[in-house]
Amino acid sequence: MKIERLLLAALFVISFGGLTFAQDDQPNECTRFKAIAGNAYQAKEYEKVTHYYVKALNECDKLELKFYNPFIYAVQMSYGNAKADSVAGPAYLDTLIMVYEAGQKAHGIQMDWQTYLGYYYLLQGEPGGMKKADAALKNGIHHSAEKVSKSFLQQYYANLYNLWVQEQDENLKNEYKKRIISEYFKLSEYVNKGNMGPEMITFLSSIIDNAVTDCASILPEINAFMKELPQEIEAKKATVKNFMALIESKDCTKSKEYAMLVDTIIAIDPSVDAVLAKAKLQISQGNTSGAIATFRQALTMAKDADGKSDIELEIANAYYRSGSHQAAHNAGVAVSGKNSAKGFEIAARSVNAMMNDCGVSTFDRKANNYYAVELAEKSGNTALVNAYKAQCPTSSDIFNEDKAVGETVTLSCWNKTYTIKTY
Repeated sequence: MKIERLLLAALFVISFGGLTFAQDDQPNECTRFKAIAGNAYQAKEYEKVTHYYVKALNECDKLELKFYNPFIYAVQMSYGNAKADSVAGPAYLDTLIMVYEAGQKAHGIQMDWQTYLGYYYLLQGEPGGMKKADAALKNGIHHSAEKVSKSFLQQYYANLYNLWVQEQDENLKNEYKKRIISEYFKLSEYVNKGNMGPEMITFLSSIIDNAVTDCASILPEINAFMKELPQEIEAKKATVKNFMALIESKDCTKSKEYAMLVDTIIAIDPSVDAVLAKAKLQISQGNTSGAIATFRQALTMAKDADGKSDIELEIANAYYRSGSHQAAHNAGVAVSGKNSAKGFEIAARSVNAMMNDCGVSTFDRKANNYYAVELAEKSGNTALVNAYKAQCPTSSDIFNEDKAVGETVTLSCWNKTYTIKTY
């Protein structure tokens, strides 16, 4: 509830200041107290406003809703002025909360009040206040969505985390953890839509990282979440992708739960990203041949050059990690576009890794590094170039092979011919 909104509502109420008599023109205590409070509000005598609205609240059968906004504003102003007073400050805070509660008891939940009410519950610090604050802040945050204030959003998520930390009952503790996870995604959406800045995402991430520390702390919750997925396709897709990102951040991609999420995203979103997720799952499970086949499927689906380049690099990396160096070399030199330099680096490493299997003599085997140097130079990796130059044939290797600098050598594995030289 914005202060400005309270003020506008209050000014509207003031216009009713003269209508404070019953139909028989005889004043009664209820209307008299409201009239005094209204006149005091116009004079900005907020302590007097508070005093007489409290009297009206006690005297009237039911204080109309239109009087509550100026009532609340007056107590807020009085509390602000008395905050430093160890007696008056807490008394006004208690009064403020009492007014909110009385208004909602009489007129039902008022969504515009919720974030402030939750904040005041936390300030009050009474037993049970954190749970009351949680309920109020939850209502208010999701009511305001991306328009919520950053401080209220932070208070809500931090309070939820503290409730989880303090809870001793395992069932309730699990429920709090589920909310920490689900609220992370929703609050992140509000932060992004509201342009609240990267520091807010960092704050949210720090909370969830403390609550969800490893695979064991999150995987048991996934099945429960999957039963509660939104029915609307885009919302369902976004939720599943968020779960996948969270599991990936905890390095839990070998789990059956991650496999279930991948199958779900492919079923509802047969896109390039979904197919790539399946390939990465297969890699984590040690199924390199299956992953490469899936990567090639994704390659046929990719529509832009950068996307194709990314997938080509994934294929080369998959071959290299599996020890299939000949295939890694071939895939590496085939990488196009923005990742071509990285592709040449994989090809160079593959040639170097195979050198002991290519050639009979020491000279033959070391000569493979002439090609590795050429590929490394194309990659732009100077350190790799120097490392492979150091592994090329030395003068002794050339002499022992009865060769001479300036002659040529053909590499049997690569069908490449190079001039013999030393570095």
